Amino acid sequence: MEGQEGTQQPQLVLAQKLFLLTHLDVQDIKKVCIREEVKASVKADDMAPLYETLATKSVLDMDQSILD
Repeated sequence: MEGQEGTQQPQLVLAQKLFLLTHLDVQDIKKVCIREEVKASVKADDMAPLYETLATKSVLDMDQSILD
């Protein structure tokens, strides 16, 4: 485990960001940045089913171009 300082699995980073989006104590301005990071991650890793779920739950806004 030595030499692995500061690295996290991308899935854990995404999970943390999704938690912050649904947490009431996070400022709205910070949520805007987090939403963009989540969208970029979903698009980069081809996670269309996750994106559809988040859009259905109003965590993210639906953008058909991301699904395409």
